[in-house]
Amino acid sequence: MAKTDKSEQRSEPLQAAWRAIEAGDVVAARRLAEAALLAPASPAAAAEARDVLKRTDVAWPVLVYGAFALGLILALVLLAVVRSAHA
Repeated sequence: MAKTDKSEQRSEPLQAAWRAIEAGDVVAARRLAEAALLAPASPAAAAEARDVLKRTDVAWPVLVYGAFALGLILALVLLAVVRSAHA
């Protein structure tokens, strides 16, 4: 019995979503995965679409820490400017 490739079992939107991920287009990959999730061909296809959405989700803690670091840097620059103006 011949093995079937996993990519052959995927629906067209899921194949396109994985190609978009490999190309670096996260927005298109999420859009295609959401379309595949609206009308899944099978429970496995729905699980794979959820996997694509999970892999391309925004890492919110990283953005929060980055915003905090940016605020801290801006406060330090402002402090340096204020102290240098009064010297």
